[in-house]
Amino acid sequence: MFDPVIAPSGTLLGLLQRGRGDGTLHALTAPRSEALTALAHCVLNDPRHDWQVENRSLYYARLYLDLHGGLGEIERHLFDAEDVLDTDDSRTGLALAVLGHLASYGRQEALELLRRYAAFGSNWAWALDELALRDTDAGLRALAAPVLARFAPDAEGEADLAAAVRDAYEPRPWRLWEEDPRADIGARVRAAREQGSFDRWQRQMRPSGPRPGWSVQAVFDWAQEGLERGTVLYVPAARCLTAVAGPEDRAEILEAARNGSDGARGTALRYLADTHDPAVLDLIEYAAEGPSHVVADAATDAFER
Repeated sequence: MFDPVIAPSGTLLGLLQRGRGDGTLHALTAPRSEALTALAHCVLNDPRHDWQVENRSLYYARLYLDLHGGLGEIERHLFDAEDVLDTDDSRTGLALAVLGHLASYGRQEALELLRRYAAFGSNWAWALDELALRDTDAGLRALAAPVLARFAPDAEGEADLAAAVRDAYEPRPWRLWEEDPRADIGARVRAAREQGSFDRWQRQMRPSGPRPGWSVQAVFDWAQEGLERGTVLYVPAARCLTAVAGPEDRAEILEAARNGSDGARGTALRYLADTHDPAVLDLIEYAAEGPSHVVADAATDAFER
């Protein structure tokens, strides 16, 4: 996801993008069409730098209620052809969360949109989680067939289904579907849940991560693999590096800090800072001025050590 473009703080759009309390006041006193345009822009173009630490959906949902805003633009956004091409959560997550709050406030059209998107949209799992908190048992049961139709009845499809059941944020729909008397619904979901539980047990029995005998490069590779999965591991990786690296590995670590992958650079910088290496300050400065935000953040953390 690209960094959002934020309007100046003195504009209505800028206030709403920042989630400011006075943004609501400005929106309610501005021409309604202008306020709804700015609101839709925020909901359809998520302005948050990190949705995991900034909760904005309730703020926007309440403003939709105050402005008596329609949901046509959200509907067009969700069911646009782009939904097939861009399946990243950042494209639709905020809109789905806003619909969830609106459904809680009794907006039936919001509930219907969530149901349709759960059946046909790319980010269906998010929509299903929103519905799990707000829809009736009957509404959720009606989604069993279209959701399960996403998973082919072969080994790969069943594995994907087991992963979906295992990783579901809200388990309520899957538990309801387990009770379905149809073999292609209830029996299939029960089998997927059992497989998911078995997969979780296997992961616990075979934890991933560095083991004795790993090389310096193996630790760097592990850190990079974690980063590619969305998990920053340079702190634990640096601790592992302390266990496996010796004086003869310093040149390799210095090279990784300057020219390695992002995961390797973050790990090497943290390790060098923890060991008070005399070259670390120059490497931190070099990393902080580079194009990688991940490495720059790692350099800042290492400097603060």
